[in-house]
Amino acid sequence: MAITIKNLMEDIVSQKLDKMIDKLGVCTCEICKTDILCYTLNRLHPKYVATNNGELLSKIDSLSNTFDIAIITEITNAAIIVKNHPRHN
Repeated sequence: MAITIKNLMEDIVSQKLDKMIDKLGVCTCEICKTDILCYTLNRLHPKYVATNNGELLSKIDSLSNTFDIAIITEITNAAIIVKNHPRHN
């Protein structure tokens, strides 16, 4: 049985960003999405878990509700910064 170490915040923020991206008024290219994701993750506390692959999804669901407000706030802040300073034309 393989044990995996995973930062759950990566999946939670990525899922939340996918749901919000069209409402943020920012470019939706991979560069901008990745910049928003990285900026957001650098401002949130990581949530590392050691888990079997099957247990990961249930842990993501339970944590996502707990951190919704902080995640939405940080994604919004990141989107503003990336919109004002995109790494492309």
